[in-house]
Amino acid sequence: MATLTERPPPPHRFEQHVGFDNLPVGEATKNNPSSFTLQARHQGYHSSRRSRTFMIGVDEHNYSQYALVWLLTHMVDDGDEIICVRVMENPVRPDKNYQEDARKLLEIIKSKNELNKAISIILEYSVGKLHDTFQQLLGIYNPSMLVVGTKGRTLGGFQGLMNARNSFSKYCLQYSPIPVVVVRPDDKRLKKKEKRSQDPSRQSYAAMLAYNSGRHEADSEASSVYEFEKGISPDEEAHRVAAAIGLPARFDPTIKPYNPRDANRRRSSPSGQSSSGRTTSLSPPPTPLAAESGEEDSGDDDDEFEVEAVSSQQLAAGARKQTGLEEQKERLHAMEVGEAAALLKSGNSKTLEDDDDDDDESQERGPEDASKS
Repeated sequence: MATLTERPPPPHRFEQHVGFDNLPVGEATKNNPSSFTLQARHQGYHSSRRSRTFMIGVDEHNYSQYALVWLLTHMVDDGDEIICVRVMENPVRPDKNYQEDARKLLEIIKSKNELNKAISIILEYSVGKLHDTFQQLLGIYNPSMLVVGTKGRTLGGFQGLMNARNSFSKYCLQYSPIPVVVVRPDDKRLKKKEKRSQDPSRQSYAAMLAYNSGRHEADSEASSVYEFEKGISPDEEAHRVAAAIGLPARFDPTIKPYNPRDANRRRSSPSGQSSSGRTTSLSPPPTPLAAESGEEDSGDDDDEFEVEAVSSQQLAAGARKQTGLEEQKERLHAMEVGEAAALLKSGNSKTLEDDDDDDDESQERGPEDASKS
């Protein structure tokens, strides 16, 4: 018959390391805080270049424990290090066993690592002022991020002012030299979210999403209809920017500098092509009058091929002027059309009134003529 045997206890996942106790020394210094330090490392912990250091404040409150669980669950990875700081503002009495309290707190912190991540935990059980102690430990460990818990209460008026003075999380947000994450309990966060969802001043965007079945119009299939940005070349974009701002011509890549050699080459290329396509024939030498007229023609040709360089600012000013003139013409045309319509309407009404008067007069004259006859 098989017998049941008891399973051996699980091995310790964390290894205890050397601790430092500076509490009996007395007053703390810049590089020697008044604290009792404990360190525990996971058996699979290996530090690397990608390892990060996080600092978190712990105490007996529930929101502090929640912040610790959030850090171990969502932020910490294998190879990271956590600096847990417990600050006692009241001096520790010699007869009180603070070392045993620190070891119990370290065991609680290790028990929160439910995902069994290979991390290193350092507990700083310090005595002193809360703000000064954290600033001192931040300078010693230089962590990547500071995580603090909060009660999740939002007070206004005088109570909010007093609460801001006594709130450690707000102090960290204002004065911490490193990034700070304030962890709020889920019940407080969901309650605040529900309150925001019922606020009528915040319903416009939610109503638009509800009208489109919770999808933004940019995510719909018809989003390709809207062209948010036309595909233009970099030179064209630079040209538009230069024209809009009024930059000189050297900032516009589409405007090339004037080169006399290119102009002469353009003038000579058509004549060369035409001469090659024609048959050679003997002609009499030109007369002086013809030579003079040829020189004059060549001068006119030179004048025709002259190119005047115009800056982009002048081009933009001319375009604006032309646009203004066109708009003015359109406004004048609209005014004339309106005046003509008004005159036509008044003329028609006057004609109708005259016709009515004529009808009335004819009706009045009819009986009189009949009586006379």
